[in-house]
Amino acid sequence: MWQQTVCRLFVLALAMASASAAFAQGTIRYVKPQIPISFGPVPGFDYQLLDLNGDNLPDFVIDTSLLITSNLRALGSNRVLTSYNWDGGLLLQPLSATDIVSPQPLLAHTYWNSYGALSACSTIGCLGPWLGMTAYAGVEFRIGEDVYYGWIRINNFANVNAGSVLDWAYETRPGVPILAGAVPEPSALALLVGGGVLMVWFRRKRNERRG
Repeated sequence: MWQQTVCRLFVLALAMASASAAFAQGTIRYVKPQIPISFGPVPGFDYQLLDLNGDNLPDFVIDTSLLITSNLRALGSNRVLTSYNWDGGLLLQPLSATDIVSPQPLLAHTYWNSYGALSACSTIGCLGPWLGMTAYAGVEFRIGEDVYYGWIRINNFANVNAGSVLDWAYETRPGVPILAGAVPEPSALALLVGGGVLMVWFRRKRNERRG
């Protein structure tokens, strides 16, 4: 009886996994470094390269080498989502979870550019849209001739041009938008393992009752 119930649950889990795959939830690649990537105006941390797809070719860099500013710069023909400051400067646009990163920016007054500033500090204090904030940066980058869309989650400290890159993700289908903060749903393999664990547990419980 227990075995039949578990088998039915197992088949249902596989069916749910197939349905999930049909909606292409598994096409997102998510990367979380074991240790957040720290950046700041200190030698060794002032030019932090980011390789989003792990091909040993850097795609972006957090640049604080000018000491008074921190920027997310795109390398090559890659781009970041920005807005314009009152003086015409480029600011890295902080995104909230579920904001859409797409070929045509959907947020008002946002544009694709080669770099955007997180913060700027001088003797009179600090300015910038990321001060004391953890948010998502929208990115567009190339793998070969194809263009991909993703996000990078960044924490910037409140009173200094420093912080850390926490994680990132991108849609592995070229040209397809992604929601900021989106990560892959549980895979069929995870459901398969979970079903196997349940089956073993029920079997042990049944044997304990018999004993």
